[in-house]
Formats: sequence, C-alpha cells, structure tokens
Amino acid sequence: MAVVKMKKLSVFAHKRDADKLLHRLMRLRCVEIKQSEIEDGSLSPGDAERGFAEIENNIAGAVRCLKALSKYSERKKGLGAARISVRLDKFRSDGSYAKAVAIVGETDEILAKKEELKGALAKERAALASLEPWQEYDLPFNYSGTEKTVTIPVTLPPSVEEGKINELLLDVEAYLERVGGDKSVACYALTAHVSALDEALRRLGGAGMLRVPFEGAEGNAAKLIAERKKAIASAERAMDEAENRLRELAKDIEYIEILYDAENTRLVSEKAKKKLSSTEQCIHLCGWIPENESERVSGALSKFNCAFEIEDPSEDEEPPVLLRNNFFARTFEWVLGMYSYPKYGTYDPTFIMSIFYFILFGLMFADVGYGFILVVGCFGALKLLNPRKGMRNFLAMFGYCGISSMIMGVLFGAYFGNLPQAFSEYMLGVEGASTTMQTAVLFDPMADPMSFLILSLAMGAVHLIAGMAVQFYVLCRKGQWIDAFCDIFTWWLTFAGIGLMVLFPWGKYVALAGVASIVLTGGRHEKNVIMKLAKGLLALYGAVNYVADLLSYSRILALGLAASVIAQVINTMGTMGGPSVMGFIVMVLVFIVGHLLNLVINVLGTFVHTSRLQYIEFFGKFFEDGGKPFTPSEPSDKYTTEQ
Repeated sequence: MAVVKMKKLSVFAHKRDADKLLHRLMRLRCVEIKQSEIEDGSLSPGDAERGFAEIENNIAGAVRCLKALSKYSERKKGLGAARISVRLDKFRSDGSYAKAVAIVGETDEILAKKEELKGALAKERAALASLEPWQEYDLPFNYSGTEKTVTIPVTLPPSVEEGKINELLLDVEAYLERVGGDKSVACYALTAHVSALDEALRRLGGAGMLRVPFEGAEGNAAKLIAERKKAIASAERAMDEAENRLRELAKDIEYIEILYDAENTRLVSEKAKKKLSSTEQCIHLCGWIPENESERVSGALSKFNCAFEIEDPSEDEEPPVLLRNNFFARTFEWVLGMYSYPKYGTYDPTFIMSIFYFILFGLMFADVGYGFILVVGCFGALKLLNPRKGMRNFLAMFGYCGISSMIMGVLFGAYFGNLPQAFSEYMLGVEGASTTMQTAVLFDPMADPMSFLILSLAMGAVHLIAGMAVQFYVLCRKGQWIDAFCDIFTWWLTFAGIGLMVLFPWGKYVALAGVASIVLTGGRHEKNVIMKLAKGLLALYGAVNYVADLLSYSRILALGLAASVIAQVINTMGTMGGPSVMGFIVMVLVFIVGHLLNLVINVLGTFVHTSRLQYIEFFGKFFEDGGKPFTPSEPSDKYTTEQ
C-alpha cells in the first residue's frame, strides 16, 4: 500500500494565542511543524522566547532531583507503572510548578551540603585515625620543651628496631622514647638538646622518620581525639538530617516527574516557535498533517480566532512519510526504518515484508524451545513492563518471530535441537533414541540437508517473485503497462517455462517464448534497430542477477543448521555425566548457559540475515527510498499523560 497521504497546514493567528495554539496542536500528536514559508518581508523571523538555557537547566535539575529522591521514595514504581494523569496548564497555574522548582532547588542545596559533609567527615576520620596511635602520649603537641631541650612527636616505621635507633643517636644529645603506635606506625617522643636537634632529625630521617602533621596543635592526643569524635558525630548528625529531609522531599517526587515532562514539553513548544514567522500582532504556522486527521485539526483550530488552510502539497514539495499498517505489520516498521523510509507517494512494503520476515525468521531459527522462550520473554515483557512505542514494537516483533520459530520447529522436529533424543538416550538409557526417535512432521534438516536447501531456494524464489509482483503493481498503478509487461511479465514467462521443462517437454517452448520476449522488448527505448537488438540481448544478463539473488537464500540453510548443530553439541555436553545426581546437576547448568548463549547468538544472526534478504534481494526489485519520517510535535510523556 502507499504511504499515508499528507496535507499541508497553514495557520495565521494572534500572537497572544501562540502558546495555547501550539500546546493544543501538540496534544493532537498529528502535526509536524516546519519552518514558515513566508519570506517576502511581510513577516519577521520568529521571536520565540530565548529561555532555552533556563528550560534546559530546569530539566537537568529535575533529572538530578529524580535520581537523588528515587533512592528515598517509599513508592515502589516499576518499569510498567502507570503514568500520572495531569493537566500541564493547571500544573503551572495552581502553584504546583513553583513547588516543584522549590523542591529541586532545596534538593540541590542538600546534595551540595552532603558532598561538603562527606568531605569534612573524610578529613575528620583521617585525622582521628592518625591521632589514635598517640593515645598514650600525654604531652600537648604544642609543648616546646625546656630552655635547653626540645621535645617533638615523630613517627618511624614499625619495622625499624629500637636497637638500631639507639645506635643512630649514640653520640648525639638526644633521646627517643616510644609512646604508642599500631601495626602501621611507631610513635616516639624525641627529646634533644637545642643544639643537637637538627643532627638528630637528620639521622632519624634516614631511618624513615616523619614529623606528625598535627605537631603544634593545642592539647594532647586525648583532647584532640575527643574533639575529632565530636566533630564526626556532629557531621554524622547533619548527614542524617539531610537524609531525613530528602526522605521527606521524596514523598513529593511526583511533582518532579510532572516538572520533567512539563519542561520538556515547554522546550518542544519553544523550538516550534522558532519555526514560526511573526509580526507584532500575528504569527504564521506551517506544517504537515495526515489527511485523515484533517477534521481533528480543523476542530482544534476552530476554537481559536485564527485563519487556517489545509491543502494538498505542491509537486515540488516533499512531505514527510507516515506509515500506517495493521497491528501485526506495524511491529515491523522499525525494521523498514533501519533501511530507509519509502519515498512519499510510493509503495509501503511493510505488510508484505512482515509476512516474509515472519516466515524467513522461522526457517532460519526453527526450534520450538527457543521460539517458546522468545514468545514468553517478549510478550511477557509487553504485559509486565508496559514499554513505550519503540520498545513495544521491538518486543512484539521478536515475539511474533518466536511463534514462527515454534511452528517451523514442529515441522522440522527441533526442541532445543535434539534434546528429546539426547535426554532419552543418555539420561534415561533408551538405546538408539538418537536415530530411532523421530520428532519432525516434515523432515529433519540435519538428516536431510538437501531437502532443506531445496525448500530454502523455493522460499527464495517465492520471495523474489513477490518482489517482482510488487514492481508490476507499482508500474501498472503509474499507468506504465508496457514497462510492466516488458520488464516483469517476460521474466515470469521465462521462469514458468523453465519450471514446466521439468514436467513437460513442451515447457522449453514457453521458456524460449519468454527469452524471445526479453530480447525483443529489452531495447524498446532505442531508435536504432541494431541497438534495440543489442540492448535486448544485454537484458538477458539479468538472469545472472536473478540466479545470484536466488543463491543468497542458501543462507537459510546455513543459519538453520548452525543453530541446530550448536544445540546438539550443548545437548551432548550436558548429558555426558549420565543418569546420576551430579550428571543431572551438570546437565541443568550446561543447558541453561549453553542454550541461552545459543539463543542470543542465533537471534542476532537470524535478525541480521533475515533483514539482509529483505533489504537487498526483496527491496532491490521495487523499493524507492529517501522518505523523511513524519515527526509530529508532541508533549513529553515519560512520566505523565495529559487529561
């Protein structure tokens, strides 16, 4: 189907209504505002508020506040929690906005205070730790000694023997007395004659002596320790008070969540304002809306004193692209977006792509066990987590692909690889179960890879022909019936003849008719007869491209066998312990780790290669890329939903 038809919206309104009008259009979630087209000088460039820095600061403050207060909030809010229903205009006018800003400001002050207290506590605790080895030292640290002697506290490594220390001071008028210490340091009081102090310090310095940082402090160790403990207790009380206040503020965390969405919505609105043109009294808004939303937009604008027009885009305009598919195909739109959106007005292949993606994924990863995990994990996450649109589509797509894996797994008899056979033979003692137990409804790809290769190529042929059918439809819709016949139907005739040759002798005539049609019509645009024939013969080279494209589908065989082989290796390793208690424990551990790893690796590989078959082989037949996604201006709804 074609992408959604877009309409161009143009609005002239009073400048005083700009905020309300923009907010109303944003709530519709169907208006993409673009730069105003008026350039004749009658309107000046938009003069939207210059408060972006303020808004961004408020958003950053709300983020900091939410991060801090969420640790203290008693409200258990999981990923799937419902959003807050609120009216943002009322939130701003009833004092709630001011309260939220005040909470953010107070939280920032408390957080800054906590950081300051953490620094002070670290400093006081370090000082206390350095003082504790000196508890037995009674002298004040600012004691200077007598008229002729000096006494100072010093430390030495505990590994230095006292005998060695005494040897260092034999001929020096100095005395070293041990007054405390611990495993990391030995504390001494050095008493020396005034004239001998420098020499004593020099000699002891060679042994690793250090002078204490609190030398000269008033009071002895006991007094300083008591002061440090008092300071630590005071800082801890202040820290507790700060924590308690944060717990109180956390009770109003919803105000901050609303503030976050309110400010983000305001930021979107202000950015939209910059795309408007305005005079002192009037503003001009220009944008895109889906055709089916015209009535809603008209109804919203009719409530304002404004003039508006909704019209078709001109030929030289390139509207944005909006895809609209059913609930199943919609989940595959992000896969299409990874490649490119279709050009506006062209065919949207999402629906037909989703069908083939579903089938191809299952063929590449055909296993009931792995598919069941995907289904339960993805759809369970949708139910429990209530994720946003992007993640919802991501999970739903892999959930549907898990269903395909289960269906194909039943057809090919894969249940975590050959787990039923391996468990029966090695853990239950059923002899020959690996060869006699058949679980496949269709065939076992491991035992019959040639049949799987034929099935893969047949699926590829259907996929390629479907791509050609889409191109045939697109050409016919454009009125290019001759091109559809000459470029598509002639190849179908050739392929049909090749297929009929296997069953009927006269099939070769159908194939020859197709080849002749290609040669005769391939150069139809040339005027020279010789060039017509040459171009027609050159068109036959397209057969090489079709063969190459078809062979690409052998990757279905490769991916399918890879997952099965790895699963079988895991099953063999897990059942090597035999039917014993330890054997069962090893089996469970190996199965959990091994099959989980195999699931992750092959889901990624299957996703990549299934996408490649769509992007290269399928889209290459008809797809016109280059579309710009439709991105309507919307209010932020991370935590809230507007009433």
